[in-house]
Amino acid sequence: MSNTVIDAESVRDRAGDDLYVLDIRPTYSYEEAHIEGSHSLPIYDQLKGENFIGLEVSADELPEDEEIAVVCFSGSTADVAAERLRELGFDAKAMRGGIDNWDAATAGTVATA
Repeated sequence: MSNTVIDAESVRDRAGDDLYVLDIRPTYSYEEAHIEGSHSLPIYDQLKGENFIGLEVSADELPEDEEIAVVCFSGSTADVAAERLRELGFDAKAMRGGIDNWDAATAGTVATA
């Protein structure tokens, strides 16, 4: 496995311990279902337009001493965000398959609504 991606099983096993799970999907999607213990930073739409300002402004809120797993819908936008976070000095990886892969690979999601 590449050192730029992380699989859903690893996220499930490590979330909250030594892994910071960053969900970049829009707020309404996060509220419908998300990985338990994940943190919402709704910058998906900005990243789709290759606008990294939201990510850079919010980077000071992210842990510098933990690995970060970035989650989006299918993994492609998370890959863009993880790459930018690595450029900013973070140990970031995109979760393979995104939240679309989560239910099939793990025990499900948490809904807040």
